[in-house]
Amino acid sequence: MRKIKYLIAVLFLLQLFSLSAQTNMTVGEFEYDDIKFKVTRQESFFLIRPVETTNILSNPETIDGYPIELVMELIKIDGSTDWKSYVKELSDWNQVVGRGESIIAHFRCNGNGEILSLAFSTDKSTKFRNISIGMLYKMIMDKSNLKFTSPNDMHKKMNQINFSIIYDIE
Repeated sequence: MRKIKYLIAVLFLLQLFSLSAQTNMTVGEFEYDDIKFKVTRQESFFLIRPVETTNILSNPETIDGYPIELVMELIKIDGSTDWKSYVKELSDWNQVVGRGESIIAHFRCNGNGEILSLAFSTDKSTKFRNISIGMLYKMIMDKSNLKFTSPNDMHKKMNQINFSIIYDIE
């Protein structure tokens, strides 16, 4: 009888440790506020993006005679880190703070600062849930106010401006 109780206790502890090591993120599709998202697991991270994306034209090779790579370096972005405060509003905040997690927002905008596409990357051991990423997406799309500046307004001649911002949650 004592061996059976011991075995049950060991199995319970193994299951508990197994559950605590798992992530809350699940691979596949989910929906938040009528927006469908797809979660894929890469080698060391999850990529979360909307299923439907808009058709975005590619950038010209040069703007005002300057290579597009040089123009990208000249663009200043205001408001690109405002979204970090939204992460603290998520219900998962208490589960992720202090764990050394990070989340990366991948933006694709037009020259006027309108977000055309937004995706996220998280650590593969994240405690964020799918629904929280959907909520974060919605908050960024509704509240973000990005402004670009560049010499001679070169950024306005671009079809897309791509950048990523990492938030290391401490």
